[in-house]
Amino acid sequence: MQVLLNENVVKLGRRGDIVNVKPGYFRNYLLPKGIAVLATDPVIKLAEKRKEKMVMEKEQLLENAKEVVEKLKGLKLVLKLKATKTGKLYASVDKSMILDAVEKEAGLKLDESFVETKNIKEVGDHTLNVNLGEGFEQEITVVVEAE
Repeated sequence: MQVLLNENVVKLGRRGDIVNVKPGYFRNYLLPKGIAVLATDPVIKLAEKRKEKMVMEKEQLLENAKEVVEKLKGLKLVLKLKATKTGKLYASVDKSMILDAVEKEAGLKLDESFVETKNIKEVGDHTLNVNLGEGFEQEITVVVEAE
């Protein structure tokens, strides 16, 4: 029995795929949870149109990611924070500080999940990784200075 998946299902397929399943699995699990619908001709045509649209959207996202990576290349953020005489910060650098600095310096508004931070508690140069997914990664430098 052919069904169209509305969600990703482990070991079965991704959203939008048309897969073969046993009737009992469809009737007792996939259909009641809204995970899949029966693959009739109109549903298959709709799925093909949806796939085309998803491919176009993905291409646009990849193009945007390339632009973001180019803007992040060589980016050096300078943060001035209160620190002790020995160079220890009173408050560690968090993601929101980094995201605000990226927005101010490069004009990019990034999501928190893109920035992989480590616990920065000292004055000095620190390297952070920005991962946009799909293999688009860029390192940025965060320079923490004492006020």
